[in-house]
Amino acid sequence: MNRPLGSEVTTGSVDGGAAHRPRLSVTVPVFNNGHLLTLALQALTRQTMPRDEFEVIVVDDGSEPTLEPVVAPFADALPLTYLRHSPNRGRSVARNRAIAEARGDVILLLDADHCAHPELLRRHWEFHAGRGLRPGVQLGRSILVDWAAIEALRQGETPTPAMVGDYREDVRDYLFASPHRRRDFTRAPWVYGHTNNASVDRASLLAVGGFDEELVTWGGEDNELFYRLFHHHGRDPDLFAIGDDAITYDLPHFRSWRVLMAQLAENFIHIARKHPRYDIEFFGFPGLWSNAVRRIAWFEDALDASRAHGLGQVDRLPADYQRLLAGENCLLVGHGASKLALGPGSVTFDHDAPASADNLHLAGLLTPFEGDRFDRVVSVDLWRFLNPEDLGAFLEEGRRLAGRVDFVCTDLSIPPAAMLPLPFARDLDFLRTTVEPHLPVRLTTTDDGCATISVGGTP
Repeated sequence: MNRPLGSEVTTGSVDGGAAHRPRLSVTVPVFNNGHLLTLALQALTRQTMPRDEFEVIVVDDGSEPTLEPVVAPFADALPLTYLRHSPNRGRSVARNRAIAEARGDVILLLDADHCAHPELLRRHWEFHAGRGLRPGVQLGRSILVDWAAIEALRQGETPTPAMVGDYREDVRDYLFASPHRRRDFTRAPWVYGHTNNASVDRASLLAVGGFDEELVTWGGEDNELFYRLFHHHGRDPDLFAIGDDAITYDLPHFRSWRVLMAQLAENFIHIARKHPRYDIEFFGFPGLWSNAVRRIAWFEDALDASRAHGLGQVDRLPADYQRLLAGENCLLVGHGASKLALGPGSVTFDHDAPASADNLHLAGLLTPFEGDRFDRVVSVDLWRFLNPEDLGAFLEEGRRLAGRVDFVCTDLSIPPAAMLPLPFARDLDFLRTTVEPHLPVRLTTTDDGCATISVGGTP
């Protein structure tokens, strides 16, 4: 649950800000690492954007000792506000406090371990001003630097191209260099959303309630915020943009990746429970991060394609099979599944009906159910649009949930090539022989043209 912004109690303020209202508010949460904050603030003093057009808000999230002595020397060089709360409450609380304090129409989310390129603030402001300050998000680039660049920054200089070349790059650069991934970025831009260098119109941040303060530890709180922004604005493909020239330099500091990855995994459990939807499901599924947007886009397009070709319609199941399901506790995936008579305790994934506790809008790779929750898992045609990797994950999850998984085909006349670029399975014999060495599997057909691959269970 997102608390109202401005509800946090803070103490301490160093205010060197101008009396008039700034255009851009730079928010910087910080916990310890005062030496990095010094470099971050020094970089903000070198901005090409006029000083009277922005403000800087530093929120000290319970650092010990306090970072006020680090911030105070910058009070005359920057329009600066310092706020502190104690004890440590987590980055989401700190960011929300900064957003509540902000006066600008645009909020720049910046980390305390990131040094801004001299053009950073101007690049972010120009993006929003260029669209008339209507709702928008620009994701800047965060370049991971090492020793030569650190020395330059400590001397008040901007790293040279040689200092940031040859694999010293944003972790997302290899994705954005791919034409098709850049093209599809707008399908699920929140997947790439990092708050170490990103700007958002203030009205949108307030409208969605800011960051989720239940996410206290590292990881996922930025994606979750951008996810809500994306859906709040109706998944507008024009909402997000990539700021290739909006650059920060990511300063190295001690990270225990084993701890951070464990925190991220815990945070994802909370996010998945909060947003039980297929896009979050694909985002959290283990595998290449670069494929998350592709998976989401393909699944959405598959729903449209299945409707257009009359596939996935559960009313096309044989009458005997429908009567069987009426007496079983099953998970049924398909269009119209929520309207079919099913046994007590059954759940459906029917994307043509509103989402509810008994009808989730999931794909079936990561579900919230306990093991052996159902007698049977049934997917009507929609499984055919999963690529081999995701189909294997669906089968594995189905086997965790039930003793038997049925993959039903209602129409075998459509060739896979007709569905390109979507994946689409028709060769059931190949699938059967692929699964057969590992699990009991049967292929059955009916007179009305339906075919079913059953994995596990009894004939």
